Amino acid sequence: MVWLGSTGRRSGDRRAPLRDIAGVHAMPILLGLALIPICAASLLGQVLTPDPGAWRPLAYSDLQRPAARSATYADIWKDRIEANNDAYQARGDRRFVDGNAPATEAHFVVWSAKRSVVLSILNTALGCKEKARDRDAGVVVKLCPMRVAIYDGLQVRTMEAGQACFIEPAAGTTLDPQMAAAYGSYDLSGRTLKLGLVVSHQPIDGCSFNVPLFRE
Repeated sequence: MVWLGSTGRRSGDRRAPLRDIAGVHAMPILLGLALIPICAASLLGQVLTPDPGAWRPLAYSDLQRPAARSATYADIWKDRIEANNDAYQARGDRRFVDGNAPATEAHFVVWSAKRSVVLSILNTALGCKEKARDRDAGVVVKLCPMRVAIYDGLQVRTMEAGQACFIEPAAGTTLDPQMAAAYGSYDLSGRTLKLGLVVSHQPIDGCSFNVPLFRE
């Protein structure tokens, strides 16, 4: 069994661009566990992560239109995406009948020879709440739901992992990584995923987390 615990340990990776981030917060304990066959085949043949402990920027996917490269993340959030679609339709908004209502996600993936871990954060207008704004960077920082999916062969364990910070650029703009970026790393010895966020060269309070993974 795989589950998420909580910790208040400070991130201590001196190589990381987030080395000045302080106050790593504990994540809520696991809320649920599902064994579902979601796109495990799409993860096969991936290049192994050479240095899991190095901080790397999170990658982003637009989930409004089906696409092969975002299928894994769309499946991780299938129920939330459908609920978001239903909420738009319930309000009489029919603009997105040919696809999904606006939904984007950010992810951090660790590939290994036997097992792969995907941390994903879903951004929807109805599922997140605003945490901060930065006019200089042109972004809104939102608190959004987070899930961790662990792929072990063809078996997938998908877990609720509380909330995490998501950077949303102003409408009609793209994210400038020099001004705002979210990072992830994996502490192999501690089996802990780490997240951090920097906007205008400063960490955002409450946006750095440790997410431990334990196996029994």
